[in-house]
Amino acid sequence: MATNDIEYLAKHHPVYLERVNRNYWINFILLSCDSAIFTFSLAMLSQDTILPFFVSQLTQSKTLVGLVPALFFLGFYLPQLLGAYLANGRATRKWIIFGIAVAERVGILFIALVAQFALQLPPPQTLILFFTAYTLFAITNGLIGPAYADYISKAIPRRRGLFYGVMYGLGGLIGFGSSWVARYFLDRYAFPANFQTLFWVGFAASFISPFIIAAFRETPLPETSAPQPLRAFLASIPGQVRQYPQFLRYLAARALVGLGLMGNAFYALYAIQKFELSSGSLGIFTMIILLAQSALGFVWGWLGDRFGYKMVLTAAAVCLGLEAVLALTAPIAELYFVIAFLIGGVYAATNICDPNIVFEIAPPHETSRFIGIANTLIAPVLGLAPLLGGALVDLGSYPALFTAVLVISVLAWVVIQRWLVEPRRSLNSRPPQAPLGRGGL
Repeated sequence: MATNDIEYLAKHHPVYLERVNRNYWINFILLSCDSAIFTFSLAMLSQDTILPFFVSQLTQSKTLVGLVPALFFLGFYLPQLLGAYLANGRATRKWIIFGIAVAERVGILFIALVAQFALQLPPPQTLILFFTAYTLFAITNGLIGPAYADYISKAIPRRRGLFYGVMYGLGGLIGFGSSWVARYFLDRYAFPANFQTLFWVGFAASFISPFIIAAFRETPLPETSAPQPLRAFLASIPGQVRQYPQFLRYLAARALVGLGLMGNAFYALYAIQKFELSSGSLGIFTMIILLAQSALGFVWGWLGDRFGYKMVLTAAAVCLGLEAVLALTAPIAELYFVIAFLIGGVYAATNICDPNIVFEIAPPHETSRFIGIANTLIAPVLGLAPLLGGALVDLGSYPALFTAVLVISVLAWVVIQRWLVEPRRSLNSRPPQAPLGRGGL
């Protein structure tokens, strides 16, 4: 049986693992609180509801609406190899995370400023400034990812599924409350005052997070890979990845699930258009997404801990298919709120599944590198998906988009079931490990 990361550390560095376990609960609480507060702020800038609607007030182009999630996914995932490089070879991660987190909040500040001056500029210029600010936010959000995930993998050495369930669950509950706030301001104020208020509240909440990060209790890694120049770091990736066929299979399956996300930015817009709903319904839609992330986060985390994360990825594919079926057939607006619940279920599943599968496949001292590789390789798919979704609506119709999502979800399910092997049960998921690099306790 392949050795997972914690089994390896327990065997080779038991003193390190003992020190980590001493800080287990304080880090568990701090990381959960950080996620909750940041989720609150992101509820004010939802990529699936609020920001697409903001853009739709400035243009009729659905392709530009699709650019919102496209920029987020590209900005988030493409820089992760660079983020992995920044963390690679370091015994600590906390202060790298802190510095990038501060830069991330600057991006949110710029988004709020764009909304503040939305009426003083022509819509094309406002859109350019908005997308520029949003790209800055997405890129910094992506840079932090590998170091943050690597920190979690070491600070939370056991019951990771439970941790992710609690983290996203708490974030979802707080985000649920924040969605009521969003609904209130969207209904009470006219454009752009409604969005100005939401974005400034989101910025204020987000700035609490760096102070929580500064309080993290970090134990320096006992073993690290030797630092490499960036060119050598990148050149080593293909050969390294070829050693892990299970990793490549996971990437193929995950890419298909990511392509199925092309409809997520359009379900709420379609419901508003089809049933003539108020803009405040976006708050309800966002609220339900976050509620689903909260409720199903616990479910997916428990399933992942007990049965493996292949099952969780399968659930994501099933939810995508159900979204499309409901969107194509729903005769009443209320069923679109069920779609919102399924969207939250997909996000909860992928958020929990993505790092945990990589944790179980990657060498313990290479976690950040493999996180960066995974996220960078699927970035083009995730970025292209909503643009394709917008183009399908512009050139065809909303039903054409939802039919495409249904076909992709079925294909994803087939690939997961027939090709992907549960990593913790695979004899070949991880080559034999030996201590590398410098140091030790």
